Amino acid sequence: MIRYAVVQAIALFLGIAHASLAVGAQVEYSLQTPGAAQSMLLDVAVAGKRLVAVGERGHILTSQDQGQSWTQAKVPTSVMLTRVFFVDDKTGWAVGHDGNVLHSQDGGRIWALQRDGLADQARINETNAGRALSRVQELQAQLAEAGDDGVEALEEALEEAEWALENAREKLDMPVYAPPLMDVWFATPEQGWAVGAYGTLLRTANGGRDWADWSHYVGNPDELHLNGVVGDSAGNVYLASEWGMVFVSTNAGESWRVAETGYDGSFFGVVSNPETGSVFAYGLRGTIYRSADQGMTWNAVDGLVRGSLFGAEAVAGSVVFVGQGGIATLTGDDGKTFAPMVQPVRDGLFGVAAMADGRFVATGERGTRLLDVTDAGGQDDE
Repeated sequence: MIRYAVVQAIALFLGIAHASLAVGAQVEYSLQTPGAAQSMLLDVAVAGKRLVAVGERGHILTSQDQGQSWTQAKVPTSVMLTRVFFVDDKTGWAVGHDGNVLHSQDGGRIWALQRDGLADQARINETNAGRALSRVQELQAQLAEAGDDGVEALEEALEEAEWALENAREKLDMPVYAPPLMDVWFATPEQGWAVGAYGTLLRTANGGRDWADWSHYVGNPDELHLNGVVGDSAGNVYLASEWGMVFVSTNAGESWRVAETGYDGSFFGVVSNPETGSVFAYGLRGTIYRSADQGMTWNAVDGLVRGSLFGAEAVAGSVVFVGQGGIATLTGDDGKTFAPMVQPVRDGLFGVAAMADGRFVATGERGTRLLDVTDAGGQDDE
């Protein structure tokens, strides 16, 4: 059984392994293979009447019959894709390794490479080095004019700024490495976010034609991995991270605050209940934390499963979580109670989406699987 922590480590390793690729290299398309539908698929989304799943080797598959059969799309990347999101029945994005962003305007049948992560990362590295140099110069000027008061604080700030400048310059001398993107979410067809390893946060205001590096707006000096992103009905944006942290913005990302959940492990994702506005962060060993006040306070809830949770979906007041060892658990009352859904196959599940008939389709180690809500009941001791 492949544990998600291992999968995530492999994902980061593969991202590093691609660091030496030339910036702007020729596009390599995903290999068309008969076994793509049974390969490792990490996420699935609904695009109108169509399902769209993404996964290893750049595989993207679509289904017109609620997951009974799948057709592989031609995809302009061969690296792992981690998440897919559709804002309507036509417009969607997929993200993954090398910081790549793919875009579809026809419900997932045709895809274009919207962001070349390696090329864009080279630009970001240059911008960050320039920003770091400006900060050092600013502090040097302040220190030269400072009296006795405040000198110590300025010297400490300058030391940190000089370290940041040195780090930024080192990146310019190294082969370009674009951190893998772990999640993507759009509020509208124009406004969207993508998050990833080492504190990566990208923002677009024009449907992904341009992606701005937003990482420096978040107080994340340790460059904790950002594993999930979602917004709620009030316009707030939430980022799930390591060390039990959730970053929250109430002003479209112009500023962020750190929400101390009381947990010190990793969150792998975050999901918002559209009917109540409650937000759930989920992660290691079945951990689920819920906030009903826009991320101000968080409380642990018991999902009655003990395996790590990697994907979630909220629809019509219900929230379902999936994860390690094929576990799935459902709440229909905003986290007050949960009903585990016993699965006959124990392969790990990584993503889940709700279909029109009330069932859920999940992606995992060996493709896709339908989850029947009527199977809920009992407790999983994974």
